[in-house]
Amino acid sequence: MFRVVLIEHGYASIEVERRIIENAGGEFIDADKLPLNKALELCRDADGVLFRRIEMTGEMIRQFRKCRIIVRYGIGTDNVDVQSATDANIIVGHVPSYCIDEVSTHAIALLLACVRKVVATQKRMAQGSWDVHRDDPIYRLAGKTLALTGLRNIGSAVARKLSGWGLKLLASDPFVSTADKVALVDFETLCRESDFITLHCPLLPETRHLINAKALDWMRCGAVIVNTARGPVVDAAALIDAIDSGHIASAALDVFEEEPLAANSPLRRHPKIIVTDHTAWYSEESQAELQRTAAEELARVCTGGLPRSLANPEVIERLGRMKEWQPAPNMVWQLKRLRALGRLA
Repeated sequence: MFRVVLIEHGYASIEVERRIIENAGGEFIDADKLPLNKALELCRDADGVLFRRIEMTGEMIRQFRKCRIIVRYGIGTDNVDVQSATDANIIVGHVPSYCIDEVSTHAIALLLACVRKVVATQKRMAQGSWDVHRDDPIYRLAGKTLALTGLRNIGSAVARKLSGWGLKLLASDPFVSTADKVALVDFETLCRESDFITLHCPLLPETRHLINAKALDWMRCGAVIVNTARGPVVDAAALIDAIDSGHIASAALDVFEEEPLAANSPLRRHPKIIVTDHTAWYSEESQAELQRTAAEELARVCTGGLPRSLANPEVIERLGRMKEWQPAPNMVWQLKRLRALGRLA
């Protein structure tokens, strides 16, 4: 018998998770409605911990006396103190491939909304306007250059979906060496040569404020930026300045440095910035896949197996189980990065 505690989720139902854990021989405790301190008390003797949006701090993790794995519902693990978990030999699991279709489609939708000025036109129409000969010109998409920062699951899906649109495709990704129908360039070249830039990189120390005043200055006048990755990848203040100066034409953001986005944020009201409320991931199908996969990873590890995806492969190496591990394809870049940093043999 093993124990899994679900700290918080906010979903209408978690019966899929319960069934998966109990069918594997475990005890499943839903602590979503408990005060956080009470939920954490239950985690002290849990073998697995599941959560979604809370900040999983080192102080919390150090209370987990038996824990083998903590799993976050989602792709990113930037709300987890991964180093503290690694120090405690606790695997940090996540679900990096559950919403590839949704996020790539959302990124394209935001790009098209910017290029075709859909939101601004709809607002004018709502006010009774009908203006075929407009004073804010729209330019053709075909023949332009689209750049992708990050060419893994989602970036590759965007490239694949837009490959027949008459666009020149560029990408910058230090852990990708070959790409089909996409020219790989360094980040500065990507900024200087692109009309449209979509962001698909993870949030790492080296990608925080990747889009800053310097990068924005490199970009072509009239460039469009779309961010469906992580909010801190973009310096929002620098972006607003670049748009207000006329250098950057517009932007579309699904993610923000602080979430929820403050009600008085200038991003909400800016006429040349489209915002959505971190919903790029969402479809009924992707949510079901996320909940199922997270529970399966917990059950796998708590019954002696290894996860398909995790944020800290160092734990598996430390346990001497690298040879038996069968990582998911999306783990390739993570392993390359950790070896480059000297954190894996």
